[in-house]
Amino acid sequence: KPAHMPVSAAPAPEAHDNAPRAGIITLLFGLLAALILLWALFNIHPASGTLSNASGSSILSLSDKLDVYVNNAASDALGELAYIKKIYTLQENDTVSPVPNPANFGTTNDPADIREVIKSAADLLDGQSVIFDENADFVPGEPIRYYLDDTILVITWKEYINQRCCTCAEVKVAHGSQLRRKLAEDSYSSSVQLYASDMAKQANAVVAINGDFYAFRDLGITVYQRTLYRNSPAKVDSCFFTSTGNMLFTRAGELTGEGETQKFIEDNDVVFAIAFGPVLVDNGELQYCERYPIGEVDTEYSRSCIGMSDELHYFLMTINHTTDARPRATINELARFVYSKGVQKAYNLDGGQTSEIIMNGEPINHIDFGFERTVSDIIYFATAIPNEEASK
Repeated sequence: KPAHMPVSAAPAPEAHDNAPRAGIITLLFGLLAALILLWALFNIHPASGTLSNASGSSILSLSDKLDVYVNNAASDALGELAYIKKIYTLQENDTVSPVPNPANFGTTNDPADIREVIKSAADLLDGQSVIFDENADFVPGEPIRYYLDDTILVITWKEYINQRCCTCAEVKVAHGSQLRRKLAEDSYSSSVQLYASDMAKQANAVVAINGDFYAFRDLGITVYQRTLYRNSPAKVDSCFFTSTGNMLFTRAGELTGEGETQKFIEDNDVVFAIAFGPVLVDNGELQYCERYPIGEVDTEYSRSCIGMSDELHYFLMTINHTTDARPRATINELARFVYSKGVQKAYNLDGGQTSEIIMNGEPINHIDFGFERTVSDIIYFATAIPNEEASK
């Protein structure tokens, strides 16, 4: 049985059609309008420019900020009179995210138990299908782990695909700001390398995966906190993550000069970018890689990748060495396996001993040689529920 089963949120209070309540609501909306006007006067300035052109901008465009502010102010003002769901977002440049509620983590050995978790996540999924399949060839004795709150659903498991041991994580978030990157010491070009699990703990990640180990090579395009740090796009594919949580690809040689790359970053509202590759799945189509300058594509090797199946819906997979000496995978085998999960996009990350998925601060896959390697970066997903609200 699950260690914990999330409970669905209480239904919204029913509104009663009576004049006193209508008058109160009208008054509250009037006060809300005044608050919005005051917010606009203090926060929207002439010549502010678009977010992509604003130096040192934080998270959201001003229009997005206003949308969130209006929504949440209405929710707070109306209280129990009318139900308006809050929109939670994270500051783009924050290096520590809210602490996930320990009570919302759970484990089970019965795949059927996950049905209730998925049912409880109906509002968050908003009609999207899940990748998790209770009929998969699960690895015996390996628990299925999960986390659920109003802003994030994570399910992790291990299954056999073509004899390979695949560690999988399905993630659905409410807002693109919950998809994040963390660098060792939170600084680009830091000489310090850390264990991925330590960085995940520092960031309060619900789930994380290794990144591109940018410090190990100088190929591709690297962006961190909207700043272009490396522009060497000739030989490898690059993967860009936008403020809305989308994944975009550029192929080796597609972008050339720094000006062209900078324009791409600004036009697409890119928050960070990683450089390893190749692209495994693009627009729902399986990609074949004949040769690639890094990653030993034709060798059976421990692998790691990140993909998207739908809006704000992600899939992580590693294929690792196991104690029973199961084979690992070539790049094209990894591409076929992740493609079989129905993703629309997928991108290869650094592999080998770097290949790792972390849930609740602990590695959940078998790592090559039996221990973590220190690395320079991770990609992670965080809850957006503020600490002060999580305990309510």
